Amino acid sequence: MSDRSQPARGDILSPIIAGGLFLYVGFGLGLVGISGNIVYDQSVAALVWAARVIGLGLLLVAVLNWRDIHWAATLNLILATLAALVCLLVGAIWLVFADMQGLLLILFGLWNAGVAGSAWRRRRARRGAAMSFDRP
Repeated sequence: MSDRSQPARGDILSPIIAGGLFLYVGFGLGLVGISGNIVYDQSVAALVWAARVIGLGLLLVAVLNWRDIHWAATLNLILATLAALVCLLVGAIWLVFADMQGLLLILFGLWNAGVAGSAWRRRRARRGAAMSFDRP
């Protein structure tokens, strides 16, 4: 196993866990906005659909990392950024409407922002490693 493939293959468990959590939120909790407020109810629907898409995407990232596919870090960056934005926005909306579960979404959003930063650094390192093989 070469050093170049180590960072991607080492990041399989994290997307599986995050993907499972998102899939649980998207499919398992049965969240439905029934408050009667269009903004709050639509934020619940947005969270559910985003969780489904992000969860499935993160499981794909785990498989791509396991297979050492070079664009897995880019997909992880996109999904983690989307997850951070959705969680932070929906969390803020929920807090405005006095739903204290918004704090959990804010924390999960900040965690996903950190994951996005790691994916960005891994992507840059991988691109740098690929470029160094091209130069004499």
